[in-house]
Amino acid sequence: MEKSPLSTPGTSLPTSKAASVDLSVDARTNLKDDGGAPRGIVLTPARTKDRAPVFVVVLCLFQSLAGLLFGWESGVISGLVNQTDYVRRFGAPDPTATSTLGYSLPSTRQALITSFMGLGALFGSLAAGALSKRVGIKVASIISLVVFLVGVAVETSAEYQWGQIIAGRWIAGYGIGSLSMLAPLFQAQCSPKHLRGIITSTYQLAATIGIFLSNVVNYNSRHYSGALQWRLPVSIQMIFGVFVLVGTILSPESPRYYLTRGNLDQARVNLGKLRGLPVGDIELEAELQATLREVDAEKEAKEKSYWDCFSLEGRMRLRTLIGIAVQAGQQWSGVNFFFSYGVKFFASAGISDSYLIQVVLSAVNVISTFPGLWAVENLGRRKTLFIGSGIMFVGQVVAGSLGTAYPDGAVAGKVLIAFSCFFIFGFASSWGPLGWVVAAEQFPVDLAPYCVAFATGSNWINNFLLAIITPYITDAGYGNLQAKITFVWAAAIVLFTTFVFFFVPETKGLSLIQVDELYLSRVPAWRSASWEPFGGEKARHQDQELKIDDGRVGERLEMAPRRDLE
Repeated sequence: MEKSPLSTPGTSLPTSKAASVDLSVDARTNLKDDGGAPRGIVLTPARTKDRAPVFVVVLCLFQSLAGLLFGWESGVISGLVNQTDYVRRFGAPDPTATSTLGYSLPSTRQALITSFMGLGALFGSLAAGALSKRVGIKVASIISLVVFLVGVAVETSAEYQWGQIIAGRWIAGYGIGSLSMLAPLFQAQCSPKHLRGIITSTYQLAATIGIFLSNVVNYNSRHYSGALQWRLPVSIQMIFGVFVLVGTILSPESPRYYLTRGNLDQARVNLGKLRGLPVGDIELEAELQATLREVDAEKEAKEKSYWDCFSLEGRMRLRTLIGIAVQAGQQWSGVNFFFSYGVKFFASAGISDSYLIQVVLSAVNVISTFPGLWAVENLGRRKTLFIGSGIMFVGQVVAGSLGTAYPDGAVAGKVLIAFSCFFIFGFASSWGPLGWVVAAEQFPVDLAPYCVAFATGSNWINNFLLAIITPYITDAGYGNLQAKITFVWAAAIVLFTTFVFFFVPETKGLSLIQVDELYLSRVPAWRSASWEPFGGEKARHQDQELKIDDGRVGERLEMAPRRDLE
């Protein structure tokens, strides 16, 4: 295979400063702190703060706006299924439904309308991995956004055919599912390491904002007459979709994608943008050379596929199952029960203005995400998940107990609302943002698109299944669990928290290369917080930097080679 100029021995870097710097694998492997480094390069403790160019931070945060589309499409349906014109058009006659003028949505129809967004998202998330490998993350995101906009247009234009609503939500869900995989993947690859956790968490923050805004619009549009009552909440999300589409078109593509296509010059330009460094900077060229070597190694290795996600090599099977389980745990906590069926649930509990309660819950959801953004980088992944699980468990058990013992009590209704908010606080500050963080940072770069696709696919298939079965296990005439459904969620919280204790390691402060090292070391998950990567405890929170003989001190550069510890 023909080597790129950067990987050819003896080729000079494009600046005179770099001419004498040997950044080969052997040189980097032999760097030592004891003065035994090759002439011209020594390792010194980091003297500068982690670089976080404003452009890169804004760009990575912008990708999170895809979460707003997810939150809006997920949350808007909760109010629609109780709106008069929507139920009259897409429901069936029901003499007992006085609040919706003699019409109601049968449980089967409601389950299909609610769940098909998740089913479409499942297919989208699984297809996005292969698509991003072929055309790049940027182009894959643009295609997904166009699909999303088409789906919303189909949904908005429906007249009386509830099948068209299902089709529109499936198409929109396909685009949302693709974006739910692509946005965290882009953030994990391009964001500064010390901000990776908090930036990836903002996807969930954007989702909570989408849920909140959709509930606010639902609350106000319920007083409108005719089709505007439901078409306005559905169609507004197209504005956000177009905004994200334009921003994505203006964003740079991943440098790694250009390297895989042999376009070295464009890769150099885009990497310079992402690192805030001019073309020709010594550190920029060093990172480009290191990335190119990884790309060359990937090309020489066998082509990766979805099957490799379950290989025993590199403990990929365990890592993939962790991503799948944590995303499933998000759904089985019961959070989407409140946001997809909350209006109906609180109305059945005797609460008069259930639309307003949805606005309150979604506002708590947004506000509570901010403590989660702080906790993910300060308390770590595992501790944050454990604390959140405890809060969620208490919220579900108390809400279910009161809703069952006092189904029509005014005081019990208020306590039900309070502990529902308590549960939402626990979820939004822990499992909500952490589900996306854990799913994005467990995998090596060459397999990340496929593994993250499985993780997000787990989220969506569980979203779909729960949306399908919930009306049947809660509605009168079927399972009739009513408020007792919260005990099911509480049991699931215990189950998935146990899984986290035994299998999910602490990755706070680790680079993606160090995450590889952690898994290969086979340290038990419950002892992983005290595990030290190659280079000692300081290496967990900061990279080492290069000091060049010409007096120029470079910014931090992740130089640690992979080590096969098996």
